[in-house]
Amino acid sequence: MKKLGKIIICMLCITLVMGLMAGCGQNANQGQKQPDASGQQGEEKEVWVVGTSPDYPPFEFVDDDGNFAGFDMDLIQEVGKRLGVEVKIEPLEFDSLIASLKQGKIDAIIACMSPDEERLKEADFTKAYYITKHGILVNPESDTKIVELSDVLKYEFGAQSGTTMAAWAQSQIDAGAIDESKVKLYTDANAGALDVKNGRLPAFIVDLPVAYEKAKELDLEVALETVLDKDEDPGIVLQKGSTEMIEKLNGIIDDMMEDGTIEKLEEKWFKQ
Repeated sequence: MKKLGKIIICMLCITLVMGLMAGCGQNANQGQKQPDASGQQGEEKEVWVVGTSPDYPPFEFVDDDGNFAGFDMDLIQEVGKRLGVEVKIEPLEFDSLIASLKQGKIDAIIACMSPDEERLKEADFTKAYYITKHGILVNPESDTKIVELSDVLKYEFGAQSGTTMAAWAQSQIDAGAIDESKVKLYTDANAGALDVKNGRLPAFIVDLPVAYEKAKELDLEVALETVLDKDEDPGIVLQKGSTEMIEKLNGIIDDMMEDGTIEKLEEKWFKQ
């Protein structure tokens, strides 16, 4: 009986040790970092979910066939090919893009989004893929006269919320150059352009290619081409800490500039 008892005790000890070893192995595997949205750890994703705000032609919009189209859309698809991933576009409001990125709902952003002090605290940006200029849209049948940038401060004007144009408008409010009540922010750039068309807004500041697109579409006029103070140029946006992937994307952007791909996209979308 004692021998049998010893055998049983030994078997129980062996079982306990094997269980502990298995548990340690599992914990070790759990401790390994999984691939994050930026592809920093392990293998990169096969599908790259990219957020955009498709209300901003010719950068990003939905065409007549229901497809995502525009300069940014063509550019990110080409970037995806060179990365070896399938790009899936996720439409969102512009203001919600960085929050969605931080929550892991999307892997990247392309939305003609430029870095600023606040955004750089929350996300990483690649180098610029486009040099920014802005246009001021007016209705040619109105009395709005804009010859230089400061003239817009004489009128009520609009910009899309969350953009560098909105940040510039806020800087003018802070400086006392215009009253806050005279600056109207829109979640949708199309709504701002329509308000100019319908006489509800004297002027709307927007990226220059968008200004010309809306002028053509709505019979408006680009009263002024301009560069805003401390303006930045747009990049592809990733989660904070995506150093390795940012370097990889910067290399792809350099290649696309050198081989003429970006120039061809500018010809296609901005110079028709």
